[in-house]
Amino acid sequence: MRIGNVQFWKTQCRPNRRKPYQVRWVVDGKTFSASYLTSTLAEHFRNQLIAAARAGEHFDVDNEGLPASLRPKPKAMTWYELGRVHTAMKWPEAAGNSRRNLVSGHVKITLALLSDRSGAPSERRLRDALRHWAFRPLQGREVPEEQAGVLEWVAERSRPVTDLLDLDALRALLHSLGTKDNGTPAKASTAARYRAVLTSALNYAVERGELEYNPVERLAWRPVTVTRQVDPRVVASPRQVRELLTAVTYVGVWDKQRGPRLLAFFACLYFAALRPEEAVQLRLQDCKLPEAGPGLIQLSAATTRAGSAWTDDGSKHETRGLKHRATDDGRDVPIPPELVRILQWHIATFGTADDGRLFPGPHGQALDSTRYLDTWHKARRLALPPHLYNSPLAKRPYDLRHAALSLWLNSGVPAPDVAQRAGNTVSVLLQTYARCIYGQEDANTQRIIDALGDGGSPI
Repeated sequence: MRIGNVQFWKTQCRPNRRKPYQVRWVVDGKTFSASYLTSTLAEHFRNQLIAAARAGEHFDVDNEGLPASLRPKPKAMTWYELGRVHTAMKWPEAAGNSRRNLVSGHVKITLALLSDRSGAPSERRLRDALRHWAFRPLQGREVPEEQAGVLEWVAERSRPVTDLLDLDALRALLHSLGTKDNGTPAKASTAARYRAVLTSALNYAVERGELEYNPVERLAWRPVTVTRQVDPRVVASPRQVRELLTAVTYVGVWDKQRGPRLLAFFACLYFAALRPEEAVQLRLQDCKLPEAGPGLIQLSAATTRAGSAWTDDGSKHETRGLKHRATDDGRDVPIPPELVRILQWHIATFGTADDGRLFPGPHGQALDSTRYLDTWHKARRLALPPHLYNSPLAKRPYDLRHAALSLWLNSGVPAPDVAQRAGNTVSVLLQTYARCIYGQEDANTQRIIDALGDGGSPI
């Protein structure tokens, strides 16, 4: 039988073959065949070929002579496979801490999307293999045999990404992302990070053609709200901050002057509202410190502790551009005379690192967060009475920045100027500190009255 450029032969029976019934057809002079165990199966396939030809389908000689409707469907990508290509795509441009959060999200989701747990390795081995060998680019490393076996077990049981088109399955996954392993609710911020990884990966699956759409967008589901507003209870007054800074000078006096060396560091967080990572990278050449009057800090970079597993060079710390800015975009922060004097004293007393950094670690390396956090916790215990020490007041060094920005806003400094100095957008600034702005109603009302003037009442 000939239909167009395709010729079909009758089904042949070849005795003594494992699959004796053969279907043969010719496309543009090239012969193709397929063998089956029974004549019924063979005739069914031959009839499918003929039906495709009559429907006008193109038979492709480069794809086993089959029409599109009968070609083997490619195997759906599993979540494990998607996780690997997704992290490889995001890795080069991501900061160290972002890489760690990305991998943590994929570990959580991958374990939630296993088809079964039969013969599972221990939870610790599973997480270790995924965290350090599956979702981190190997960069020349060879996967140890033991870890390779664990990853093979995961690969065999990872569910297809297309399973998440089932909204019930997607809803169950989202629920698991908001739950700890012991069944209790996870922190809202942690669940939000996991959801961000899920959404980003599904968008990438759409980009690759693995999915037609992101199913999260079709789900009638609302996550727990993550509050971005600063709790007013963490905001210390100027008097309380100065008492805390004084207490810092009493910490570790006999341990290479640890506390006194960090006085100016904490002062920068309050008087200039620097982020800790910005103060860590602050250099002498970034500071204009006149003999009298206000000074200026010109920021250009920040150094964070990411962990050696997440940086390109294997060091614990990573130096990058300022947050929310282009790599080479700096920020000028005017500073009050009080901070100018503190920085001048610090430089005269302790000097700087070889590259000009004001606050190096003990051996000239980047100042580690564990060191300044320990000093701050000890200073709080010295400075605060028990009822305040056990409260959220200035519990973290970052709360000094919160105290500074709250003070600036409450003192009447326009929000755009505060945002520029702080390195935020105005919208984020006002949303974050909405609960910390108070006591300005009467003054603002009077400003409006003054602006209107007294033109006489029309009544």
